[in-house]
Amino acid sequence: MKKIHIIIRWPLILVAILVGITAFGQQSIASKPGPVAYLFAYFSDNSPDGEQVRYAISKDGLNYQPLNEGKPVIASDSIALKKGIRDPHIMRSEDGKTFYMVLTDMRSSEGWQSNDGIILMKSTDLIHWEHKAIDFPTRFPDLEGFGQDNLHAAWAPQTIWDNDKQQYMIYYSIGRHDWEYAVGDKKQPYFKIYYSYANSDFTDISTPELLFDFGTAAIDGDIVYDKIKQEYVLFFKDEGLSTINNGLQTRSGVMRATSKNVTGPYRAEYRHLNPDQHKPVEGFQCVQAD
Repeated sequence: MKKIHIIIRWPLILVAILVGITAFGQQSIASKPGPVAYLFAYFSDNSPDGEQVRYAISKDGLNYQPLNEGKPVIASDSIALKKGIRDPHIMRSEDGKTFYMVLTDMRSSEGWQSNDGIILMKSTDLIHWEHKAIDFPTRFPDLEGFGQDNLHAAWAPQTIWDNDKQQYMIYYSIGRHDWEYAVGDKKQPYFKIYYSYANSDFTDISTPELLFDFGTAAIDGDIVYDKIKQEYVLFFKDEGLSTINNGLQTRSGVMRATSKNVTGPYRAEYRHLNPDQHKPVEGFQCVQAD
């Protein structure tokens, strides 16, 4: 029987897990062929030094050993317009020959409503990467609402293969000032999940399209395909100040929505999944295990 494991990571440690990649030594890829380990790509904290790509490796998926003595494996100032990155997510290509990484282009010290882009990267060995930074206002100057004065967040991109279109779909959370809503006497930033398709070179994306609007703020989407039910499951974080959404008391928790198509429409389940309802969580990812 197949099991879906939800791996929950605490706030500020938004990371990606890649299952079954080629193993790393401390400085180079091991010579043993085939998938032998789990790679953990992460950033460590909100400082400029913490907002860098780091690697850790594991044989069991639970116990990880940092690589490169815990130091960054990719310098953020070499790939990011903001000179900082967050939320690295890696996936292996369908033919197994290439790895794709997507990241948030952001430096949190500039503020939580200060970024408007993501980074696309590709590699054949997980060490040497080609990259392209996508600044949404610059790339899509005619897209209404995505101008620099209105767009304030492009967060936590991830990639999934769309078998119908035979393309890689990148999805991410978008925050805009014109979407903000009142919660009591405060204003809550409103995040919706959008998607684009990568070009064949993984250097550009198509015009953003709405993937999922929860009705209140939602971030950190993670899509997996349930082969038994033949549906896509979108896990996301219920974000922001607590309010009432469709009868649900919102909080910082894990939720899910389902669709027969990877691009939606997704129908949300109005319940929280995280086991400890008293602790906020975000940046989770699901891994199907045998």
